[in-house]
Parts: sequence; structure tokens; C-alpha cells
Amino acid sequence: MKKIVTFFMLCFVLLTGCTAKAPEIEKAVWEPYVGTYIGDHQNVSKIAGTVFMLGDTINQFDLRGEVLRVIYRTDNEALSKWFSSSSSREEAIVYNAMMAAILVPNAKGYAFSIDGEMFEISREVLINEMESIFPTLPQGNAFFDGERVKTFLQKYEETIRQYAFDTSYQKTFIKHFLITKSS
Repeated sequence: MKKIVTFFMLCFVLLTGCTAKAPEIEKAVWEPYVGTYIGDHQNVSKIAGTVFMLGDTINQFDLRGEVLRVIYRTDNEALSKWFSSSSSREEAIVYNAMMAAILVPNAKGYAFSIDGEMFEISREVLINEMESIFPTLPQGNAFFDGERVKTFLQKYEETIRQYAFDTSYQKTFIKHFLITKSS
């Protein structure tokens, strides 16, 4: 009798275990945008609005010349977010530039306009800087390989964020940008 009860219990456990759904893994906010082309206005807009730090303060973006230029609002609310601490602007520029280079790999450069200052960097310079930090950074067309980029970002997104918040690294990184002031 014990064997029959044990057999039925085992069958019950196996049947209920095999029919239960596996929990769904939540996708990272950047995941749908891996390999976005610079000419894809809709996805570039979504990257800027959802992946970038302070994306809610974006006024517009410009893709002329295959350079991703993000122009931020200059109203008081937006500026208070950008200048809420001594390094918040630099944090966002470091993080946004690195994420843009990974997610929009065919851009020739990346630029961020904040309160009359334009921070611009070529893709080549940015990738060289990132290669010095991340030994497994995808190369060339590998940025369009969704699985490779996903694996890379799952491993290094938090590291990118840490570099963005490191004030000494911010100073080093910002030196690579061409900074122009508009009047």
C-alpha cells in the first residue's frame, strides 16, 4: 500500500511541477533596442527617453550626419534635475554616451546639449575609451548581435553606472569630448 501511495504522490508532484509555468524574467529596459540603427527615429527616441539618465528632460534629438544629438530642455524643472548636484550632469553624460555607443552602434558620434553647452564625442574615441575599461566589449558588427550585446550589458551595465558616478572618472571621460558653448 505504501508503494502505491508513494507512486501516486510522485506522479502528482511530477505532473504539477511539469505543468507549472516558469516565472517570466523581466526584460531590461534597454533590451528591445540592441542594434538600433541611427536612422530609426522611433527606437532612438525610445532609447533616449527610457534608457538614458534624465531622459524625461529631453526636448528633442537630431540625427543629421549620423550623429546622435540629444537636446535637453532648459526650463527650470529640467535644469534643476541636471544641476541638482555638482556631478549629476557629468554622471548622465558618461552613462548616456556609453549606452548610446552600445545600443546605436552605427552612429558616427554622440552629442548632448545641456543649458547652452554641447558635449560631442566621435564613436571612435568613445569606443577606444570603453575598450580600455571593458575587455569584452563587442567589436564592429558584433554590436548588432543581440545575444552578445545582451550578455555584455547584463554583465557590465552596473559597472557602466559605477563609472558614471565616479567623479574622478567623469573628469577623465569628459576630457574626450569637444565642448562648445552657444550664445
